[in-house]
Amino acid sequence: MTRRVLMILLSAIFLLASSPIAYADVVMGNDFQSRHKDEIQKLDRVRFCANGPDGYVTIRETPGWENEEYLDWHGEISEYQNGEELFMHGYYTLKGEYWGLMEIGTHRYYPPGWIPMDRLLAIYTPIDFEEENKDSFHAYTGSYNALYAAERIVLWQWPGSDREKRVLDNDGLTLKSANALRAYTDKEGCEWGYIEISYTYPASYYTSHAASWICLTDPANSQIPAFNPAPKPVKWSPDGVYQWTHIDISDNTVEQYALSNITKVMEYKQNETFTDVTENAWYRAAVALAYEYAIIAGKGNNRFDPGGYLTGPEALTIASRIHAYYKYGEEAGTRLLADYNRANHGYGIYWSGTWWYGALEYCKAEGLVRGSDFIHLGDDNPPPPITRAELVHIWAKILQPKDMKKQNTIVKLPDVNTETAYSSDILLFYEVGIVGGVDARGTFKPNSNITRAEAATIFMKIIDVSKRHNGRTFG
Repeated sequence: MTRRVLMILLSAIFLLASSPIAYADVVMGNDFQSRHKDEIQKLDRVRFCANGPDGYVTIRETPGWENEEYLDWHGEISEYQNGEELFMHGYYTLKGEYWGLMEIGTHRYYPPGWIPMDRLLAIYTPIDFEEENKDSFHAYTGSYNALYAAERIVLWQWPGSDREKRVLDNDGLTLKSANALRAYTDKEGCEWGYIEISYTYPASYYTSHAASWICLTDPANSQIPAFNPAPKPVKWSPDGVYQWTHIDISDNTVEQYALSNITKVMEYKQNETFTDVTENAWYRAAVALAYEYAIIAGKGNNRFDPGGYLTGPEALTIASRIHAYYKYGEEAGTRLLADYNRANHGYGIYWSGTWWYGALEYCKAEGLVRGSDFIHLGDDNPPPPITRAELVHIWAKILQPKDMKKQNTIVKLPDVNTETAYSSDILLFYEVGIVGGVDARGTFKPNSNITRAEAATIFMKIIDVSKRHNGRTFG
C-alpha cells in the first residue's frame, strides 16, 4: 500500500468519525432529526428563497410554531430576509403542515434548522429546463471541431440562461474528450449540447471532468444574449409540478450597457456613514458616490479607510458590481452577482473557495479579465495591495466604446511608455479622461499601490462623464 493510498484511507476514516450521520441524503444534526429520519422526505430540489409575510423567515430548532427559534453559532436568532437564497435537504409533515429542513452550513454559517415550506419559494433550475424542453431535444451528430479549437469554453446552466456561467480558459487547457448527451436548437438556429467533457491543465497531473450546456455554434462566446432567463420563483409544490411564468425579454425595459442603470440605492450621511472622511476632503464626493451606489463599502466601525490600499480581490469585486449594474440593471445585476458568489464561495463548514472567487468568475465570464490574470491574488492572506496599472487593466473593459469617447490628446507621459505593463489600458483612461495623473505633468505612477480614495475617484469618473478630464494635452 502506497503512502498516498494510506493517507486517503486515514482521511476518510477521520471524516466518517467526525462528521454528522447522514440518512437518505439528509444530514442529521440533532435528536429530532435522528428520531424522525424515516419520516423526513426528500425534496425535488434544493434551491429556495425566503418569502415570509413579515419580510423575513425565522428558523426553528424543530418543526412547530411553539418551538424555539434557532440560535446560530453566534447566539443570534437565525433569520433570512425575503429574497435570500437558502438550500433545503428534505421536509417533514406535522399536523398537515410541511416543514423544510435547511441544509447544514450555508453561506450564512447556520446549523440545520426548520422553516415552513409555505414561506419559501422554489427557484428555477437546470432540471426544470430539462423537464420543460425534453420534447425539443435531439441527438447531436455534428462535429466537435469548433469546441476543440475554441480559445475558451463557456459552460451554461441551460441555453440562453441568465444565471452564472463558468469559463474554462485556454491557458494551457487541453480538451481530451467531448460527448453530447442531448442537443437543443434555439430560435436563432444555434446548436447547443449538454456535453460531457474531460480536460487537463499543464499545472495539474489529473484529468478534470464537467457536464454542462455548451453553445456548439460559438463555444467561446459568453456574451450570447440571455434569451431564456430564469422565471421568477414560485410556491413549492409537494407533487413536484410547477407552473413557471417565463419572462418575455422583448418586454424588458432595462437598456443594456447604460450608465443610467447604475443608480443610487443608499444614503450617505456626512460624519455618520464614515467618520474618517471629512467634509472638505478632496475625495469626499467620490467616496459618498461609491457608497450610495453600493459599489465600494467601508471597512467596518464607520470607517472607509481612504488612505488604505486597495487589494486585487477588492478591485475585482468592484469591477463586477459596476459592470453587472451597467449591463443588466441594478436588480438583475444584483441577482446575477449573488448567483456567482453562491456558486463559487462554498458553504459553511464545507467552505471551499474564497469570498472573491464569485467576482473573478463573473469578470472572466464577461470578458473583463482572463483566467491567468492576477492568478496570484489569492496566494497571500490577506492579499497584497494592487498597483495603479493593475487596477486600470481590470477596469478598462467595464464600459462599452460608446461610453469611452476620447477627448484628450497624449503626446508623451512622464512614466508610461510601450514597455509599461498594461500601457494600452492606461493610455485609454487618459484619452477618455478617467485619469489625469497625480501632478500637472500627468505622472501616473503605474507601479505604486492605489488607495481606496483614488479608486473611488476613478469610479466616479467612470460613471459620471461630466467629471472626466476634457480637452487636455499630455506631454
